[in-house]
Amino acid sequence: MKELKLMDPSGYAVSALLYRPDTATVENKAPCIITVEGWYNNKEMQDLYSVEYARRGYVVVAVDMHGHGNTDNTPAADLYSSAVGVEAAVQMAGNLPYVDTQRIGITGHSSGGAASNMVVALDNQRKTPLISAVLFQAATWVDDLGEDHSADFGDRSVGIIADRYDEFFFWTQDAQGNDVAPRDFLKSDDAKNFVSFNKGAQAMTQDVQAGQYYENGDAFRVIYQPNCTHPWVHFSAESVGNGVNFFEKVLGAPNPLPASNQVWQWKAAFNFLGLVGIVMFLLSFVVVALDIPYFHILRASEQPQPAQVKDLSGKLWFWGSLAACAVFSLASYMWVIQNVYSKTTKLFTQTGPLTMGVWCVLNGVFALAVLAAYYFFYGKKNGFSPAGSGLAISPQKLWRTVVLAMLTCGLAFLILFFADYFFQTDFRLWVLTMKAFEADKVLIGLRYLPLFLIFYVVNSVAVNCFNYNTIGGRKGWGNTVLLGLFNALGAIAFVALQYGSAPGNGMLRWYSTEGWRISGIWLYPAIVYLFITPFMTRYIYKKTRNPYLCGIINAIIITMLCVANTTTVLGGGAVVAANY
Repeated sequence: MKELKLMDPSGYAVSALLYRPDTATVENKAPCIITVEGWYNNKEMQDLYSVEYARRGYVVVAVDMHGHGNTDNTPAADLYSSAVGVEAAVQMAGNLPYVDTQRIGITGHSSGGAASNMVVALDNQRKTPLISAVLFQAATWVDDLGEDHSADFGDRSVGIIADRYDEFFFWTQDAQGNDVAPRDFLKSDDAKNFVSFNKGAQAMTQDVQAGQYYENGDAFRVIYQPNCTHPWVHFSAESVGNGVNFFEKVLGAPNPLPASNQVWQWKAAFNFLGLVGIVMFLLSFVVVALDIPYFHILRASEQPQPAQVKDLSGKLWFWGSLAACAVFSLASYMWVIQNVYSKTTKLFTQTGPLTMGVWCVLNGVFALAVLAAYYFFYGKKNGFSPAGSGLAISPQKLWRTVVLAMLTCGLAFLILFFADYFFQTDFRLWVLTMKAFEADKVLIGLRYLPLFLIFYVVNSVAVNCFNYNTIGGRKGWGNTVLLGLFNALGAIAFVALQYGSAPGNGMLRWYSTEGWRISGIWLYPAIVYLFITPFMTRYIYKKTRNPYLCGIINAIIITMLCVANTTTVLGGGAVVAANY
């Protein structure tokens, strides 16, 4: 594997990972597959496909589209130039001396599929086209600008992984104009027209059969239909098997293996261990650093103990405040999806971090109001001490808290960059991921950091200064688990509401806009982070009686995690809103 920087015809640097099997040589040229991530993702999200294709002897080029990963950010007007930068990967594949240029395929997830459409249109302009096969992952023949490319494929073989519960694609309408769920896509005129090579739906006398190859000369069309959602195609052995079968049929495999023979799960497992290791490092380094003279002042003289809550009023405040914050979390998330999504500006150039950051601010301010009400109406009269809980902190301690938080995060990122530089890998388990980033992401992250600081610092204060008590268990673990559950409860409730109807009618509860369709997906990682946050902050609080230290650490880590794993479009609010 090598990480490369290519130059696309529009003049932008494009980041790519090149997987070259040992069997691919000038004398023994190998077929090549280009993999493209979806919107709000990066090239590493295609790891499972890239790994399995490379194992079978294909040269693989995994590419970041414009504004994704380590590819250059572009002004909105240039976002879609050179097929969102993918043309650079196609040109490079066509020039590699160990690639058989008669056997180059491309596969893309979601917007990566749309980019595949765009690059096929460019490929058609070549005197000798390079792309001989296209596989869409949770995508179709319409690009991100709404252009229909169904007539562009010519004699290329084309396949679609049309997941049954997709949030974005394969939604059709019946004769009465009613929405038809993606699981019924195979019955649609669009599917019938596709497999009949654009001869019209009337050319098919029955519904399309999943996995059946419909042939026309040397080319074929096929629609696979795995039982998964749009993002789950990124983490589905069934979908990967579909991809393996597709390219083996159309390109041939230098090292053929059964589609069921997959090892990417081991990579994901070790990636997950890396994630766990990063969390362990963050917590352990802070504890070790407390022995350094400069930071020794932050060590607690004695470990704080959970408060005893015996009266009914105290219990009502505890349960009532948690319930109120959970309900507000649910309601405020729905509000930001409707009112903040796609409102990026020249200052805030990333949609996801802005949406989630505003959600953090709303919940942080609301929680702060709840804590203030508790203090003035109950806590102050019942022995709550800001100084005793660690809420009150001296300027000297606060400064060293900030320094230690920055040092801890900096060293954690150093580990991350070490893994990326020497092993070309990040710490990734599906949507839970930390990846190396370039300098521009730091500058972008500084803009969003205050939004996340408000929530994570207030949350740590709430968890440790106000809610560290014996409710849930005298040893404190039960209390921590409760706080983790309530932290994530609003997000869990939204996901349950959004997907609750899918097993019955195959449809989301809310799907009228792009924001609604992505709303549940963005909460998958958020649920995990919100749940583990109290465990992290409580661990550090017990060592320091300082609620700010781990709150700042969490805010920095989460900010950079969000910023490094999404799309940047300079001045891109308008283009995102118009096309999504």
